[in-house]
Amino acid sequence: MRRFLRLVLALFFSQMLLFLVGLFALGSLLRPTAPALESGTMLRVHLSGEIIEYPTLPSIPFLHREPLSQNDILECLQAAADDDRIGSVLVEIDEPDIGWGKATELHQAILRFRESGKPVVAHGPVLGEVGLLVGSACDSIYMPPTGRVFLNGLGVGPMYFKGTLDKLAIRPNVSRIGAYKDAVEPEIRRNMSAEAREQYEWLLDDLWSEFLETLESRRNLGRADLEEAVDRGILTPDEAMELGLLDGVRHREDVVRQYVRRSLDTPLLDVEDYRHEARHRLAVHGSKAIAVVHARGLILRGANDYAPTFGAILGASEVVRDLEDVADDKTIEAVVLRVDSPGGEIVASDMISHAVEHVRQRKPIVVSMVDVAASGGYMMSFHANRIVAQPTTITGSIGMLIEKFNMRGFYDKLGLSRDFVTRGSFPFLFSDYHDWSAQEESLIARQQWGDYERWIQDIAKSRKLEASKVDDLGRGRVWTGQQALEHGLLDELGGQERAVELARELAEIPAGTKTRLVHYPEERSFLDLLLQESDALWASARQRLDVSPRLPRGTRWSILELGFLP
Repeated sequence: MRRFLRLVLALFFSQMLLFLVGLFALGSLLRPTAPALESGTMLRVHLSGEIIEYPTLPSIPFLHREPLSQNDILECLQAAADDDRIGSVLVEIDEPDIGWGKATELHQAILRFRESGKPVVAHGPVLGEVGLLVGSACDSIYMPPTGRVFLNGLGVGPMYFKGTLDKLAIRPNVSRIGAYKDAVEPEIRRNMSAEAREQYEWLLDDLWSEFLETLESRRNLGRADLEEAVDRGILTPDEAMELGLLDGVRHREDVVRQYVRRSLDTPLLDVEDYRHEARHRLAVHGSKAIAVVHARGLILRGANDYAPTFGAILGASEVVRDLEDVADDKTIEAVVLRVDSPGGEIVASDMISHAVEHVRQRKPIVVSMVDVAASGGYMMSFHANRIVAQPTTITGSIGMLIEKFNMRGFYDKLGLSRDFVTRGSFPFLFSDYHDWSAQEESLIARQQWGDYERWIQDIAKSRKLEASKVDDLGRGRVWTGQQALEHGLLDELGGQERAVELARELAEIPAGTKTRLVHYPEERSFLDLLLQESDALWASARQRLDVSPRLPRGTRWSILELGFLP
C-alpha cells in the first residue's frame, strides 16, 4: 500500500512539473518577437492607460504582455538617442493615467532625447493638460481632424459620504494630527474644512502656474493667446493650431510618412518591443554600480501585493530586504530610492525609514520622488543624503491618522447583535461595536502625539531645520515639490537622471568611469516564481486583470485626486 501511495504521489508531482514547464514554454512562445531594426526606424511611445513607475510585481507572459513602465520609457529614450538605427520618435498621447510628476519627468526625458538632433513628434486624438505638458517637449504636436484639446483647468472634488454613513448608522471614530490631514474628512464632514480648502488652493495655484509657464515657454505662446485658449475650454484642432497649441491637423499615418521612408518594412517600433534592446545597449559591464530601488504603492507590512481597492501595495519587508542587499553588496557604490507612494501604515513606513538610515551609514543614498511621496512616503525619504523631486510632485503630509468604524447601528438594522466576555482595561479599543470612551480617546491621542513628536524631531535633525518649523510645515499639510524645496523639505528639483548624477557625485565616482544601474526588485525567471512565489504571481494576476473603465476625456472633470492621501 505504501509503495502504491508513493507511486501515485510521484506521478502527481511529475505531471504538475510538466504542466508548469509547459505553461512557461507556452508563455515564451506567445511573447511577441521584436521586428528587425532598420536604419531610419521611428520609435513609437504609446502613452495610454496606467503607466506604473516600475513593475514591482512579476509579469505573467501567457496572461498579458509585460506592462509598460515609466522606467521602460526613460531607458528606451536614453538608448534610442545613441542608436543610429532610430531616426525619430513618435509620442502617441492617448489619455495616459499618470500624475504630474511622471508627466514632468517624461517632458524632461524628451528634451534630453532631442539633444541628439533627432526629431520627436507628438500625436493625440484628445489632449488635456497632462497630455499638453508631455507633448510640449516635442518638436511638434499633431491631432486628427476629429480630435479635441481640453483646457478645462484643474479641480479637486472629494466625494463626501458622511450622509451615507449616517443613513447606515455607522459612526467613524477618528484621531488625527492635524487639521490639514484631510483624508478622513469625507467620512466625518459633508464639505471641505477651511484647512482642506486652503491646502488645495495653494496646491492648485502652484501646479496651474507651473503648467502655464511650461506651455508658454515650450510652445512660444503669448500669455494673451494662452489665456484665450483657457477661456474657451474646449478647442477644435483648427482653433488649437491657430492659437499655437498644435502644429498641424493630420492623421497618425500621415505624420509617420513624413518622418519615415516608405521603403522600410517596419517603419514603427513600439517601446514594448525595443525595451530589451535598450537594456542591452545601456548595460555597462563595469566594476562600479548604482542600485535603483523602486518603492511604489500603499505602504503595508509584508510583501509587495495588489489590492483592487487600493492598487499596488508597497510591501515594507521587500523594500527593506532590497535596501539591506544593496547595503551589503560591495560592488554597489550608491543607492537611488524611487518613491511613488501616498503613504500608509506608520510601522511599515518607519521600517523602511530605518533601513534608509542604515544604508546612509554605509554608502550614499538619494531619494527620487515620482508622482506622490507623502505621509509615509515622506517618512521613508527624509533620512537620505539628498531628496530630489519634480516641481509637480506631491509630498509632505507630515501627520498622523487613526480611525475605526462603530458598526453597531448598522448591525442593529440587519438584526445582528454581539455579546462579550472581556479582560483587561481597554478590550473595546478597536471594537467595531463601541465608540471610543474619553479614556480610550486620550490613550490614542497620547500615543499619536508621541510618534508625531519623534517624527518631527527626526526630520528636524536630518534636514537641519528647527523642530518648530517642521511642525509648521506638518500637521498634515501637503506641498508640491517646488513648495517643498522652498521650505527645505527636499534638496533639488529633477527626476531619476538627476538623482543618479547626485549619487555618483556623493560616491565620488570619477567622471568617465563606467557605471551600471542595477534595479530592485530584481527580475526573476517565471519558472522560479511559479515554484517559489505563488503569492506574488497571484497578486500580479489580479493587477493584470483589474481593468478600470475609462471615460472619454470630454465627459469627466480634470480632477487632481489628492483626497486619498493617508
